[in-house]
Amino acid sequence: MRLTRLRSRVRALYFGHTQGAVRFQGVLLALDVLIIGFFIGSQFIAEQRWFWIADAVIAAFLALDLFARLYAFGTLRRWLKFPTTWIDLVVLATLLLPALLHNWGFLRILRLWTVVHSERFWNVLARGRYDETHAEDLSKSIVTMFVFVFMAAGFTQAVFLGQHPKLNNFVDAIYFVVTSLTTTGYGDITIDTAAGRLFSVVLMITGISLFFSIAQKVFAAPKKIVRCSTCGIDRHERDASYCRGCGEELSAPLRRASRRAKRTATGS
Repeated sequence: MRLTRLRSRVRALYFGHTQGAVRFQGVLLALDVLIIGFFIGSQFIAEQRWFWIADAVIAAFLALDLFARLYAFGTLRRWLKFPTTWIDLVVLATLLLPALLHNWGFLRILRLWTVVHSERFWNVLARGRYDETHAEDLSKSIVTMFVFVFMAAGFTQAVFLGQHPKLNNFVDAIYFVVTSLTTTGYGDITIDTAAGRLFSVVLMITGISLFFSIAQKVFAAPKKIVRCSTCGIDRHERDASYCRGCGEELSAPLRRASRRAKRTATGS
């Protein structure tokens, strides 16, 4: 009985919308921001001796956070069905196995993606005001773009460093990735191997797709966000009364329906 009450308490803190839950989630979010800032900053400066202490503290926090979410969900199967869980496990692996995964430390930036895609972030931000809105969609697209650029630069540094006289550090890698993504193609840094050229092609194609996605969300008129109970489509024209997919009449706003569904899914 005590374990059941404890699990309910942990679940309420992680997924609830009460003042106490939001305050708790706000503390976790503040720690996440500091951790992500460290991950980003550490890529631009030479490795310091105290980095391993910071890595150990962050690893302990991330492991505790993962375990708490596992305990809140109640079953391993429910815990593992979320992509954010798998991504956090990868980030934790880079912290626990630095000698083995030293060149792949850039994967830690994935923590930014998991934070922005978490219920915690949107609960805390203006007390859920932007949850399931156009602002959320646009924010997620921008963060996805940033994370991709950071990871592509990290991959460039890990795999292609030194293959061009001007490709010597993370800043050079970011410069190469951005010029490739934007198809600017200054030509001052090139990777002439077959693998490098294929990588450049992937960067250019992906960059065009990501930029187009962001531009579409910036300039497109905000959609009415209502989930159709029949087909599940949740984006409709603002004056729509019927689903654009199946013609079913639209009713409850997705924001309320979504939160109710999330509470049901988490058991809170």
